[in-house]
Amino acid sequence: MKKLSLLSLLSVVLFSLAACNKAEDILPKVSMKVTKNIILPKIDTIPDNAMLKIKLCKDSVNADETTFVFNHSASTRFCYDDDALYFTGFGLVSVASISTDGKDMAIYSLPYTPGMSIGLDARTKTDGAYLFKISYKSKMPSGMQVWLKDTYLKDSVDVCKGNYNFNVVKTDTNSFGKRRFKLILKGNGQ
Repeated sequence: MKKLSLLSLLSVVLFSLAACNKAEDILPKVSMKVTKNIILPKIDTIPDNAMLKIKLCKDSVNADETTFVFNHSASTRFCYDDDALYFTGFGLVSVASISTDGKDMAIYSLPYTPGMSIGLDARTKTDGAYLFKISYKSKMPSGMQVWLKDTYLKDSVDVCKGNYNFNVVKTDTNSFGKRRFKLILKGNGQ
């Protein structure tokens, strides 16, 4: 009788230990990557090489755009291998994304993190009405929201659902430049 109860007890203990090991399989897995000695969580909600272009328009002729390329191994700082610096041309409008180290970018490769904020440098040569819109998307998840935040007017709009119209007054330096606009990217449920 003692052998049977000892065997039963041993079976229960082994079963409990095996069940504990299986509990790890149901927990969400977050892999980590190391970027310049900083460990960041890798969140797989936008696939590598997904692209997004934001266009600043005065009219059908006067427009400029900046490109975002998402890559989990990219840095948020300027990198000669992945990014392209922005050089202002002769047009009436110019728009660049701003890297975390303050560089104006024409093409910005960066990793996605939920709720991330990306600065925009929007400049015009004249007063007037302008608009922002998404001009191109590739491989972006269908539930991804791209909010344009206007810190000057304290307004924001999901530019995946419509354009954002605004005015620039050249005598008011808060109505254009690096401090007025930000993009905020959010997936479903964020």
